[in-house]
Amino acid sequence: MSSTDDDTLGSYFDQVLMPMAAAMRGEGRMPFPLAPDVTWLSYYVRRKRSAMEPADFMSASCASIAELEAQLAAHWEGLGRLQLAASVGQVAIAAHAAKASHEPGPGGAEVSPYVYAMF
Repeated sequence: MSSTDDDTLGSYFDQVLMPMAAAMRGEGRMPFPLAPDVTWLSYYVRRKRSAMEPADFMSASCASIAELEAQLAAHWEGLGRLQLAASVGQVAIAAHAAKASHEPGPGGAEVSPYVYAMF
């Protein structure tokens, strides 16, 4: 599947995110910060640890699309973004389409990592 075969993400952007952003602007809120917040003295945060550990390179992953949907909905609800949380089903559909586009094609053959040598 080509990334242009299914416009799930594009329709999510047009049908959900754009109207949501327009509504936020109508309320006088910005959907995304376009400049630093001048009320903050600094964006610098002194860390308690200065060296990374192996656990720092591991992130909580989602074993399935359903788990992604649940974790994303919980995250957005925690941020107070209830409209985004309500639209998480469409994100799950897009995630499923993205996953399907990265699965090996017919026959299960994968492209050799050395294919660059052919060009």
